[in-house]
Amino acid sequence: MRSLLKPGVVSFVALTFGIAWIPWIVLAATHADVSSGAGALVFALAASGPSLAAFALWLRRPRVRIAPRARPRLSWACLALLAGASSPVTAAVICDRDGIAAHVSSTVASVGGWLGAVAYTLISGPLSEEFGWRGYLQPRLRLGAPRPLVVTAVIGATWACWHLPLFFVPGTGQHDSGLLTYDGLCLLASFFPLSFIALFLTERLRGGVLAAILLHAAWNMTGALMPPTSDAGTVLQLAVLVAVALVLGGWWHRHPASTAAPEPWDQPESKRLGTAVREPSTPR
Repeated sequence: MRSLLKPGVVSFVALTFGIAWIPWIVLAATHADVSSGAGALVFALAASGPSLAAFALWLRRPRVRIAPRARPRLSWACLALLAGASSPVTAAVICDRDGIAAHVSSTVASVGGWLGAVAYTLISGPLSEEFGWRGYLQPRLRLGAPRPLVVTAVIGATWACWHLPLFFVPGTGQHDSGLLTYDGLCLLASFFPLSFIALFLTERLRGGVLAAILLHAAWNMTGALMPPTSDAGTVLQLAVLVAVALVLGGWWHRHPASTAAPEPWDQPESKRLGTAVREPSTPR
């Protein structure tokens, strides 16, 4: 456990929570309108906490890139989109097939069309979070805890806890669904399989942060277009997400990577040159 509490990890988590939680708590206490005006701006900046914290820490000292560069491949891009969209789409088709078209049309129209829907989806979550969760935190945890399941548990728990104040901010989807409900609890639980899928895409398939952004965007967008309309749909959505993570984990176990786990990009040159290549680990 001590190996997880590296200065870079502690600084990132503290800064990420500080950037987000303080404004969110103020917004919740004042019942501010987060859909427009100053309230919306404050909310958006707070929601960018993970990426803002990562950028701030990256700028703190000179950087040398030592993590393997992402390999642009259609395979991991398609898998990221498919993995993110599979659970909302499956749950909607099984539990609310007749209402899909109407809800998709109304949701897309509310944000100004498909271009607006894509832009909103990318900004509100993927771009504002993934440079932090997968770009900064994940590789540092992999240095101290090489087991993918340990990293998944830590990031999943941190990601879930980071969202908790949103359940008390009026105007958010989390506030509307409630914390101690099927929607709220399944949302928090979903961050664990999502974290494992993101680890698989970014590291095993060498997709980098871009793969995590695509995964997150596909999950957010299909979830907004096809939200579950019943508790059964909510549970099914989580079950499909877990099943996807298990399938990918099984494949990873049978086909371990041939390279070492990625490492942070901002290590000093002396440490970069002295870093030993480790044997890759498989999910345990």
